[in-house]
Amino acid sequence: MVNFYMRFFLAAITSLAAGCANLSGRPVPLASGDYPFVHKYAEHPDMPSIELTAQIRGHHIRLINYSQSAVFPIGVIDEGDLLWHASSEQWIIGETAADASASEVGGCSDGPTVVDLERRIYWTC
Repeated sequence: MVNFYMRFFLAAITSLAAGCANLSGRPVPLASGDYPFVHKYAEHPDMPSIELTAQIRGHHIRLINYSQSAVFPIGVIDEGDLLWHASSEQWIIGETAADASASEVGGCSDGPTVVDLERRIYWTC
């Protein structure tokens, strides 16, 4: 009987963890799908850059460059988990849940990259 409860408990925890990749509980504002995004420089936001494709699958994002450019090579530019960074009130691309509480994000910091899901902008330095 103890084995049954232990398995039930572990299954419940695993299910919860899988459904809560974004620990804030905040839903990703875009449904799973492919979306056109633009790249912008944090220090020069008005400087023209390139278009990217964002593949969003739940809380996972993959940004892909399909065009030859001097900005990024062709292929996957960035990939990771979409996490809400509460202190900056921005979505970030994280590698671990700890990134959601990073002291700095985006721009030219050493922190996770910022991605504006509403305006569909991928920000880099």
